[in-house]
Amino acid sequence: MKSNINRLLTTSVMLLLALQAGAHEIRPALLTLTQTSETNYDVSFKQPQVQGRFLNLAVKTNCEQSRRDARTSAAALLESFTLVCTEPLAQIRISGLEKTLIDTMITIERIDGSRENYLVNGREPSIDATQGASTPVYFVLGIEHLFFGIDHVLFVLLLLYLISGWMNLVKVITSFTVAHSITLGLSAFDVVSVAQGPVESLIALSIVMLAAEALSDSKSLIQSQPWLITFIFGLLHGLGFAGALSEIGLPEDTAVIALLLFNIGIEVGQLVIIAIALCFTYLLQMVITIPMRIAVLPVYMVGGLATYWFIERSLMIVGWI
Repeated sequence: MKSNINRLLTTSVMLLLALQAGAHEIRPALLTLTQTSETNYDVSFKQPQVQGRFLNLAVKTNCEQSRRDARTSAAALLESFTLVCTEPLAQIRISGLEKTLIDTMITIERIDGSRENYLVNGREPSIDATQGASTPVYFVLGIEHLFFGIDHVLFVLLLLYLISGWMNLVKVITSFTVAHSITLGLSAFDVVSVAQGPVESLIALSIVMLAAEALSDSKSLIQSQPWLITFIFGLLHGLGFAGALSEIGLPEDTAVIALLLFNIGIEVGQLVIIAIALCFTYLLQMVITIPMRIAVLPVYMVGGLATYWFIERSLMIVGWI
């Protein structure tokens, strides 16, 4: 019999996340401005598809645009053009971003070899390029990838459901962290290269397996050796994190620092989610008791959602959808 904390954790948190699944696009748009002379910049702007359509974003600056070219792929729209500036590049605005939920990462590569990274979103869709970057962009991207990567969040919450005892919880979270850090690092530096389609499909399958474990009355391997199974699954999820990072790319001159910041952002996001879930559950259990037959419904929902993801992603691999 699961504890009241586990029941409430499942009911109050997983249900909300399952209902919100897929509501946020985690792939950012990427804008790169490479300075080729004192007055000119070569610009590349990549914006992802969201639910099968492009977002109609546009780059606005205080410079004149020329030589525009655009092409599409299955997942993105790539535009390239040249900026001719009669005065220093200052204002950069992503028009239309305020109507979306995605971020845009802006990279300015100066003619002297220096690089500046900025992150803008619908709340603040513009920057002043004369002020210099101050936000640790890769740290923020790491946090956002964990927060809005609903499959990763549901996996962590299912672990909380299955694991009892603080020491076991510490072991499991540490094991998951070490494992995904290993594959994230190896993939980021091209030591390991795995196609993202199968990885995303297997991540969904890992959630299905945990949901099945959560509904089982018999003692399983993940309950007897939780750190070992979590380590194996962590290696898989690290490859998923690496896929998101590969779309953004790492700066050549500060690749190690950027990777470290991205990984720390993931860990911070993970710890925040765990803390919120446990605190909310602790407060909720003081005022309500939920019967087990109702408490397990969100587990079925999460398992069903993950099964749908697994089938959908598998069919995408073979080109059926």
